[in-house]
Amino acid sequence: MRKFLCFAVVVCLMSACGTPTEREVNVTDIPITGFLKDYVKVVDGPYKFTNDGDDAFISVKSDLVKRPDISYRKSKYSDIRLNPTGENGEVFDSGMYGFSAKYNEFAKIEDLLTGSIGDTKTISFKWDYFNQDKELGKRMFTEAISFEIIYKGFEIGESDATPSLSSTGANKSSGSSKWDKVLDEYEKYIDKYIALYRKAKNGDISAMSAYAEMLEKAESYSEELSNAEGSMSASQMSRYLKLTEKMTNTLME
Repeated sequence: MRKFLCFAVVVCLMSACGTPTEREVNVTDIPITGFLKDYVKVVDGPYKFTNDGDDAFISVKSDLVKRPDISYRKSKYSDIRLNPTGENGEVFDSGMYGFSAKYNEFAKIEDLLTGSIGDTKTISFKWDYFNQDKELGKRMFTEAISFEIIYKGFEIGESDATPSLSSTGANKSSGSSKWDKVLDEYEKYIDKYIALYRKAKNGDISAMSAYAEMLEKAESYSEELSNAEGSMSASQMSRYLKLTEKMTNTLME
């Protein structure tokens, strides 16, 4: 009987008694802030927020409605964020680690802007550490009726010709694909590191043990990426600096 009651409690916490795992919204005329607003439109229709208890997700379809007819360049820090919205325009802002599109998703936007009118790309957004703000998460999954997109990725101006940080001063416009793979692994490492750091900070003993091992791996990544400045492209170096900033900001919380 006791086992049954425990199981019932767990089911209750994971479903109706806690935060729902899904929230469907039917949207029209989604507002986009930033460079994209004149060129890209979110496809009207139903979208679904989901969560697995730790992270939350949503994928959004976007159409190219106009190709840029002006010179533009990639911003130093590229960022695409999504905020769910509720009744009367209330914004559920999940902050720095809220719904954002990862680096590979940003590349889809680059392709879309150089495509044909009517082309569509599906951009995936993820809220890491969704479980760190349970109250906001619960409200979002019970009250959200739409969403907004905030885009900081391109800016008006000639193509970026800023040289890389190479000691030779040579401009590496297309860094080795090797570094894309290394940066992908570095991003996964940082996400795991931050999750363990927060658990260890809250007294989780098992996380403390794993956290020590992660520190050793950090030294390896740091050395490898610091020596890569001369062979990374400007966009790869920008991504590296952004990832490093993400970790630093977390440690300063």
